[in-house]
Amino acid sequence: MAAETGTNVGLEGPLKELSDINIEISVIVDQLVDEEAALHAKYELRKAPLYKKRQNVIANISRFWLTCVTSLIEMEDAEAISYLKNIEIQRSTENPINYNIVFLFEENPYFTNSKLIKEFDFSDKGNIKVINHKIDWKANMDLTAVGKKTDVEEEGDEFSENEDASFFCWFNDANGSDLADLIANDLFPNADMYFIDSEDSEDEESPVFELGESDVEEEVESVSDNEVENAPASKRAKRN
Repeated sequence: MAAETGTNVGLEGPLKELSDINIEISVIVDQLVDEEAALHAKYELRKAPLYKKRQNVIANISRFWLTCVTSLIEMEDAEAISYLKNIEIQRSTENPINYNIVFLFEENPYFTNSKLIKEFDFSDKGNIKVINHKIDWKANMDLTAVGKKTDVEEEGDEFSENEDASFFCWFNDANGSDLADLIANDLFPNADMYFIDSEDSEDEESPVFELGESDVEEEVESVSDNEVENAPASKRAKRN
């Protein structure tokens, strides 16, 4: 212990200087991140005509966007999302870092909107401005009604704070900028890769084999009482 203390003797000054230098470096790093984001947004705006051309191809692929967003949604949302025909990222020409995320839907039994829109203004990093457009749910079809917070005075983002919340809760969230960044700057530009990766993951799933009657009997007999006792509680419950 004494030796360890001895190694720090006289280092308070230099360590403080290093800390101050790191603070100055972090300021430059933050500037770099901001400039990279602005540059990325600028070029995303330039790609807009190509994204429209891409959509003409996507229109011929069944459930393309549903496949792309599968990892973001709950199973209960899949049927509603199956009516999704396009996603658009509408960037400001004056400041491309600001954008609207637009989900375009076919006529469906869930809501009357043809577009679900969420607007983001990142001009002030410390005060992100978000505008939500109301979803006009049809009678008894509101997917966000399940699992809503009971405390009406509680504020926050339902989708990001509740893992069981419907994806559609995001369109009502006060912020939701993290998911917006994922959609606008990763999923949308790389939609084809999201689609291919999702298709590949489904193909790699283990095949399901149906057991014959004799196979089932052998399987049941092969499970000893000792194996049942050592099995997880959930499995023991199913066996009992």
